[in-house]
Amino acid sequence: MHARRRTWGTAIAGVAIVALGAFADRPLLVVAGVPLAAWLIGRQASAVRAFRDVDDRLTLSVSTARAAVAVDEPVRVTASARFEGTDPAPAPVSVTVPLPVGATGASRAERTLEIPAGEREAATAFSCSFRTAGRFDFPPATVTVRSPDDLFDETLTRASTPTVRADPRTPSDLHVGAGGESLSYGDHPGGRSGGGITPEELREYQPGDAADRIDWKATARHGQIYVREFEPESDRRTVLILDHRARTDLGPEGATLFAYLREVALGFVDGAEALSDPVGCRTVGDDGITGRFDATSASAGYDRIRAHLRELTPTEGTRTVENDGGPPVADGVGGDSVAGTGHAQVRPAAAAARAVRLTDDAPFAERVRPFLEARDSYVRRLRGDALFGAVERARADIGSTALSVIVTDDAHRDGLLEAVRLATRGGAHALVFVAPRVLFDADDPADPETAYERYLEFERFRRTLDGITRVTAFEVGPGDRLDRLLAVGRRRRE
Repeated sequence: MHARRRTWGTAIAGVAIVALGAFADRPLLVVAGVPLAAWLIGRQASAVRAFRDVDDRLTLSVSTARAAVAVDEPVRVTASARFEGTDPAPAPVSVTVPLPVGATGASRAERTLEIPAGEREAATAFSCSFRTAGRFDFPPATVTVRSPDDLFDETLTRASTPTVRADPRTPSDLHVGAGGESLSYGDHPGGRSGGGITPEELREYQPGDAADRIDWKATARHGQIYVREFEPESDRRTVLILDHRARTDLGPEGATLFAYLREVALGFVDGAEALSDPVGCRTVGDDGITGRFDATSASAGYDRIRAHLRELTPTEGTRTVENDGGPPVADGVGGDSVAGTGHAQVRPAAAAARAVRLTDDAPFAERVRPFLEARDSYVRRLRGDALFGAVERARADIGSTALSVIVTDDAHRDGLLEAVRLATRGGAHALVFVAPRVLFDADDPADPETAYERYLEFERFRRTLDGITRVTAFEVGPGDRLDRLLAVGRRRRE
């Protein structure tokens, strides 16, 4: 309980009267101060009773119109306070609802409701928004009670704390497919675009395949019979690897390359939950793995992965460390194994030794020596690649037979190619979702022909990935931008 200014003024006046009486040797003045002190003590006791009554009977309710909103999207908040029972408020009450850290919007006055003495309830409503993605809990409200005589006040708290989840803004024109053709991958819950991804593999018809497995749309599109393969869903273990290195921060705000990659990753988690597939997750930044979630099929586990993905942003750059005296590599992504290429491997030390032993008159010496001498730096580059290191660690953690779902861009195609080959070692399968950077470099390229040529190069690379045994590769990006590039190709053919 705190004394207000009026209380201090009265108390100071009483002390002054007593002091004056003592100084002037006037007992009547000293005695006059006693009733004033008794009156203040009585007022204080009355205020204490009122404050206790407020604390016992005041209830507060704070609710939000929506449990989830997009970043910077306003959400309506309603607050109401009332006194239980039939008696009204014994003293004036002011309730202020604070905003979570990271929220902006309503002023303090808009977030404050007043219950005068003799009234029983009051309500207010305001709007706020959140500048970043994440989960936001409203702190307990501050309740200020003033005594009816305005001599004392007390501050209480009331916890009625709703939670709002702020999601990153999602692209409205997500395209997932191959060669400009969109992949049909199901509906996303909650009305959002994209997501719910359960990829299906197409292959050419073989004698003995059931007729009901023929994909007639693909057959009409390609001019030959294709069959839709369904991956067994029951006990499949999957590891999702999402790239959020600094280079993925490309494109306009809310529609960056990373925003499209994240939307695909979130959709895959939603689809896995619908099928109760165990899913693990690794997120990859410039310095290596930034998030690690073991395979789970529990609802809380899926929620943890989704929450991490929603709060993720592209990393800010690469921090390097020395790698055994070799060229600098990204911290946290090394390993002892040598990059897999699908062929017999030669370790760097062995390659160097062979290069020394190779004489000038040996067969093919002129052509073989450059390959052996370059092997060391090539393997070091792969071992220093964050995505390659994440795939390597995921296989060690979750198992070498798990399905790998790699979501990244095409900035370093050689490294991605080797990472995918590593993911399929031992008979494992891989799904690769690649965002071509040409779709994000500029909204309206000055040279559409050059942009179209870049897209054709990407498509050839995607087909190379897709041609690897047990690999299915898709393109990811804004559908409207892709349509403009494909229109360039149609005009060229015409």
